[in-house]
Amino acid sequence: MKKIKALLHSQAKQAIPILAKLFGANLLDKQATLAKLKAYQIFIKNGEEIIIPPAGVTSTEAPENFNNSQPVTTSTVAVYNLHGTNKVKIFPYGGIKFNRDVLDMDFGSALFIKTLLKADKRVPLRCNVCIVLWSHEWGNGYYDYTYFIFAKLLRIKAIMSEADFKQAKIIYPLVNTAFEKELMSYAGVNAEQLVDSRKYKVTADSYYLANNDSWYFHNKHDLSVLKDKLASVETPVVTGERIYIQRKGRRKLTNEVDVINLLKEYGFTIIEDSPRTVAEQIAIYNTAKVIIGPHGASYTNIINCKAGSILIELFPDNYYPDYFRYLATVGSLKYFAIFQQNIQESHYRNLNEDMTIDPEKIKNLLDQIIP
Repeated sequence: MKKIKALLHSQAKQAIPILAKLFGANLLDKQATLAKLKAYQIFIKNGEEIIIPPAGVTSTEAPENFNNSQPVTTSTVAVYNLHGTNKVKIFPYGGIKFNRDVLDMDFGSALFIKTLLKADKRVPLRCNVCIVLWSHEWGNGYYDYTYFIFAKLLRIKAIMSEADFKQAKIIYPLVNTAFEKELMSYAGVNAEQLVDSRKYKVTADSYYLANNDSWYFHNKHDLSVLKDKLASVETPVVTGERIYIQRKGRRKLTNEVDVINLLKEYGFTIIEDSPRTVAEQIAIYNTAKVIIGPHGASYTNIINCKAGSILIELFPDNYYPDYFRYLATVGSLKYFAIFQQNIQESHYRNLNEDMTIDPEKIKNLLDQIIP
């Protein structure tokens, strides 16, 4: 059944550009989008090849890519400025049509089709300068928002004049979370600047936009700017050099009681899965020297860790993305991975799977890395 669904999804995806043409629009892919915008480019940082070293693992039972060095190419990122044109349209999902071309600024533009199914009843809003920030209906996860939306905003802000940034309206489908409000305040954005693209039909004299490229391997320039911004945040005083990051939702440990009992023997503080401010999360990770827990969005915060800190990531047997391993490499962290037994192929459809980790694997690793 999963294979049938995947096939139907693939066929539907292939039909979307054809349907768009029937309505007078061209859906551009990433490469065509960047070529279209080349004349309007005002900033670029090319990607580079980085070698991710082998992960520290507790046994030979680990995916091949974790056991070996992995060459990856990081994102190429840019900023563009469209001005003096009345041929820009911003859709409710935050996507952009420039002339007849629907741009792919993030991860696809298939949502354009939804705009054909209903009348546009949004309130018109005219402004001098706007930043078109994000072109998807998802993005309310802490990791996605931090690295795809907030980091992009910081990149755009760095290239704009202070006067333009202060007057700019920032347009995207707002996610309405506490961390959105907090992060935007750290960028110097006030509430009046944020405009929900689902409610307002915005036109401007000048449009700033930027791209996202790789899902996993963020450009080091973006990471550096993001790290510097978060490092400037005033944070509370916390304690806990060895911490366990608890998860209550998906990908939780089914034998967590046994694991916590073991970790307490090694002096670990248990960080409960409960709401925290961004500032509190920065403080927790900046203070920690050893971090362990199931793969999850909390590790967004490892960008705040000091070099030399240790991250031990726990995985189920069928979902083990390596983007935190990449971030650990860039941040000069020591990275280890522990897997559930009977490793299978990793697939996104398994991201909700819980896991059972043998405490003995954890004990063996801790005995090696903790004096």
